[in-house]
Amino acid sequence: MPVWVCLKVACTLVAALLHLFFMAAFSWMLVEGLLLWSKVVAVNLNEDQHMKYYYLIGWGLPVLIVTITLASASGKYSADGYCWLSVQNGIIWGFAGPVIFIIMVKIKHIHHTVSNTSSHRSLLSVAAVKAVLVLLPILGLTWLCGVLVPFSIVMAYIFIFLNSLQVYTLKHTPQLLHNVGEINSQHYD
Repeated sequence: MPVWVCLKVACTLVAALLHLFFMAAFSWMLVEGLLLWSKVVAVNLNEDQHMKYYYLIGWGLPVLIVTITLASASGKYSADGYCWLSVQNGIIWGFAGPVIFIIMVKIKHIHHTVSNTSSHRSLLSVAAVKAVLVLLPILGLTWLCGVLVPFSIVMAYIFIFLNSLQVYTLKHTPQLLHNVGEINSQHYD
């Protein structure tokens, strides 16, 4: 087998694995959004019963998306100059489309969460808005800027800055969720 064929196969494998793991990251961010929604809005929801669905969303959805994209690519899955999805034939939409959909679903959940809590009480509303603002990086909404990186170097710097906030977010998330849950349980008592 010629060397270029081996390299093309290896590059396609790398592109497929990157596609799978990036999609899994976004799918798990969607699951995190669903869990946040269940903690703030649907307080009495038993998450243990829903874990199999969370795993199905977190791992099953990315496998399905990558499989469909690979099957529809007809030999042109990876780009010619690098090991990522081809932009020339539109295969990149096998990544960009689901990511945009996941981001829109998360925006809808955040809007629903904030609007539900703001109707209850101002203290609950302030805590929920604070939690949502701190959780924006971990929920992947910084990728709204990431989509615009090819168009502007300024967007690249904003994207990098917002993603660097994940360290702060990960450090303070448990306390914020505890505070929101405490305020929410006081409201329903």
